Amino acid sequence: MAQFLKEEQRQAIIEAARQELREKGYQDASMRSIAAKAEMTVGNLYRYFKNKEEIQEHIVSHARDEIDDILRELTVDTVSKEARVFSIKTDVNELSKLMDRFSDRLIGLYQIRPDEFMILLTDEKTEEKIIRWFTRTIRSLVDQHYLFDSQQQERDLLTGTYAKCICTGIKTIFNEKDISIESLSSALKTFLHSFIVMLDSDFTQRNDAYSFYHIPNAEKEQQ
Repeated sequence: MAQFLKEEQRQAIIEAARQELREKGYQDASMRSIAAKAEMTVGNLYRYFKNKEEIQEHIVSHARDEIDDILRELTVDTVSKEARVFSIKTDVNELSKLMDRFSDRLIGLYQIRPDEFMILLTDEKTEEKIIRWFTRTIRSLVDQHYLFDSQQQERDLLTGTYAKCICTGIKTIFNEKDISIESLSSALKTFLHSFIVMLDSDFTQRNDAYSFYHIPNAEKEQQ
């Protein structure tokens, strides 16, 4: 009976922490609030978990592993094999297809583990991993539009900034309330696809303008 009560209390803590983390995110969640939701003292809570990091890891460990698998598999299966193509001229259509596969995997994980997935969206380590994945994935798209090696700092800054913007957009879409899974999937794919296409289009226009204003005047007159 005592063992049953301990397990019952442990599950109460986990469910309370799941609610707390989903509502507030890791930074704003507190052990005191989790204890209150679980209807126990903070001292009793610490008998089961030593801190909120341990509780969160217990809740999201499977979802975290699956996100790691998604990022690793798509990087290995797609980006590395197409690196030679991307280094010459990035195929925007292929890059968009990669984003579709990424979207499908995220939506699938969200459907299976919605609470864990949403908690991970507020997790700094997970966010950093996703940003690094996007940085690697769109890097060639940015690089191919820069004409000089001296622009390395600018391309690094832009690539990292774009990746952070994409990650923020993903979180915004998943945080939308009362939306069907079909609409969520469509919005996510449209966002990622349009971001890639607009990025490529903007850089192309920028390079065309650069080429025009930096060619000799005699050649301009001929044009």
